[in-house]
Amino acid sequence: MPLNAILILMFFIGVPLVMMVQMWRQYQFTQRLQEHGLHARGKVLRVRTSWLNSKYRIVEYVFFLPDGSEIAGEYKEQRSLFRSHGSSPGDLLEVLYLPDNPHLHQRVGSEMGLLGTLTGIFGLVVFTALALIMMMNAPAKQAPQTRGPPPSNKLRNYDEASHSRPPATRPQRQLGAY
Repeated sequence: MPLNAILILMFFIGVPLVMMVQMWRQYQFTQRLQEHGLHARGKVLRVRTSWLNSKYRIVEYVFFLPDGSEIAGEYKEQRSLFRSHGSSPGDLLEVLYLPDNPHLHQRVGSEMGLLGTLTGIFGLVVFTALALIMMMNAPAKQAPQTRGPPPSNKLRNYDEASHSRPPATRPQRQLGAY
């Protein structure tokens, strides 16, 4: 299989499959937090602009466990012209965390719901199916077809032509001799 075909398969099939698995795992994590998670209050410490994309702001926060220890986290927030107020230092937020591993946590309000998960997976399945249909219907590269015998039969060797006798001359006829 050529390298181009492998890269196309990876891009149009592998990447959507990985994205579907990630979406499903995020949904399962949300469900696990809703069933077994504990609530904690947190506070925004710092807000900075992302150096990769200036449209996003990175919000750093900390929340406190019942034993007094603190866990730090961060999330991305998109800048918006219409939203007058984004997160700012000192804002309070609520977090759900797993009691056996508090580093596995999620902000309340950023959960992945079933409808969003199924919509995303459906969109990726449609994208993958359309990509497969396009790849199957793409014309295959074929060698050009030749018509008739190869041209070497029609070629004449000029060396042989120069050694042959000169062309015959026709007798000159006079006008009205017909």
